[in-house]
Amino acid sequence: MNEIHPGLIVLLIIAPMLLAMVAQCYIAHKYTERFESFLKHCVFVTSNKETFKQAGLLGKVMRTGLISMMLAVPRVFVRRRLIDLDEVERFPPYLRRLLVSLLGIHIVLLTALAIFNQVQS
Repeated sequence: MNEIHPGLIVLLIIAPMLLAMVAQCYIAHKYTERFESFLKHCVFVTSNKETFKQAGLLGKVMRTGLISMMLAVPRVFVRRRLIDLDEVERFPPYLRRLLVSLLGIHIVLLTALAIFNQVQS
């Protein structure tokens, strides 16, 4: 009687995941070029732009996700000389918070889904 149905738990994880993906797609479609305009001298950003430019919306989502990762842990990319730290530091803080928080939401929801899957097995 006190048990929660597993379908409800999955719904509470999958629904926010879908909502986060819709938000990611909207942000990528609308603002990817704007994000890249702040990072013109970053080799990482320019090479990803060249690689994914023909991939449509999926390419924009990939490019935005990679920029989010770069903004979340810039020191890793600086050590490999893939980014210009001055450009990253000049990146607008409100956009940085948006991208990094969206990345964090994706990571938390994916982790919750993986843990739930392990508990159910």
